[in-house]
Amino acid sequence: MSWADKLRNAIALGTSPLIRGLLDYEGAMGDIRALDRVSFAAWFRRHGGSEGSLAKLWNPIAYALGFIDTENISARCMLTIFQMFATKTEASKLNLLKGSPDTYLHGPIVKYLTDRGTKIHTRCPVREVRFEGDRVTGLTVYQDGQETTITADAYVAACDVPGVQRLLPAAWRQHPEFDNIYQLSAVPVATVQLRFDGWVTEFNPAHQKQTAATGLDNLLYTADAEFSCFTDLALSSPADYYREGEGSLLQAVLTPGDPFIAMPQEQIVERVLAQVHELFPSARSLQLRWSNVVKLAQSLYREAPGMDVYRPNQRTPIANFFLAGSYTQQDYIDSMEGATLSGRRCAQAIAQVYRPALN
Repeated sequence: MSWADKLRNAIALGTSPLIRGLLDYEGAMGDIRALDRVSFAAWFRRHGGSEGSLAKLWNPIAYALGFIDTENISARCMLTIFQMFATKTEASKLNLLKGSPDTYLHGPIVKYLTDRGTKIHTRCPVREVRFEGDRVTGLTVYQDGQETTITADAYVAACDVPGVQRLLPAAWRQHPEFDNIYQLSAVPVATVQLRFDGWVTEFNPAHQKQTAATGLDNLLYTADAEFSCFTDLALSSPADYYREGEGSLLQAVLTPGDPFIAMPQEQIVERVLAQVHELFPSARSLQLRWSNVVKLAQSLYREAPGMDVYRPNQRTPIANFFLAGSYTQQDYIDSMEGATLSGRRCAQAIAQVYRPALN
């Protein structure tokens, strides 16, 4: 960015609710929530921000956060993140898991639950939510080749937007809280993994073929490629992704994902590889050994301007039915952290309903 872009960027942020947030976090969050109907680009221009800043800085960040650009993402979403980074020092640290999510994220959670008697059933889809009046009476699930009914005191639907839209009984749409969910939509995304025989982000060619991992060990952003953010997993998550005798495992997120959903995998890999070579010219001497593409036609919910009013609370009009998932009401973005916050809010809602009975 030019010095003029940087100056106008500072003016925009200096006149934002972030300054109030340094002294009055909740007051600033109230101001930020009120900006949901405005796109970040419109808000930024109104506060003196430049097109150069949007193109070179904020669009890559918006693509990484919500898989859409600053013209289409809510100012509330973007400013919420900046507010947390500015006021909560632990929130501004970029971290990746030491290795595979199955080992370092899901594994400890599963162990914690199963150690306390929880049973987890996979490949057990819900066919029907059974209810009478304002109470769920059971779930019809398909398990081991047959349908069975599961009953419980309380039911939690921890889903993404497409999942909850398929799950909810049609009759419940008489309630605005449920009907509003169908106003939400999800964005497509594609992720590419490329394994090389050397180190892509190492700028010294003499070190590119060394055995020890070397290069940029962090989550990286770019405005000059079709992938908004990327990382070398062999460096950033070495426990499972560093392999002796091999090099970088580059993982890149293609956003916006719309053009790539119908594109053949070979064409996607070819395009991404060409752009990697543009970003890291010294990597042209490396050989691509393996590649993989994962496409999701519906991933995160689309954090477009004006959508916040349609996000449901965790407590619903159905007395023993609760919602969780980062699309539900919580201040963070649609993410693992947002899902965690929604789960805590859901647990609080359940406790409020059932605590009197437990006492």
